[in-house]
Amino acid sequence: MTWKYAVGAVGLAIALLGCESGCDEEAIDRAVAFIDANQACETDADCVAVGDFCAEIPGGFCGQIAMSKNGAESSTWKAIERELSDCAPSSCDVCLAALVPTCTAGACSRR
Repeated sequence: MTWKYAVGAVGLAIALLGCESGCDEEAIDRAVAFIDANQACETDADCVAVGDFCAEIPGGFCGQIAMSKNGAESSTWKAIERELSDCAPSSCDVCLAALVPTCTAGACSRR
């Protein structure tokens, strides 16, 4: 194997390792519980899309998940985002479809 192939193989191995999850279950459980508790809405404007950290948070769609705007702007969610950004994969595929959060029956959901 030439040095070019060796460098390529090392780069591929690093890229693959970078895609592994590093978030512990407790961090994910806190995020899920917070999102679940912050779904209340009256209009579509009350809902926003937040990142799902490369599908670390289950239930996301194309790298996003819906929750209330109030929850997304809270200091608690900002702390959760910082924690997850430290342990989630550094890069991931996000499809071109955009999540459109809507208020359905008093809860944020996606269209």
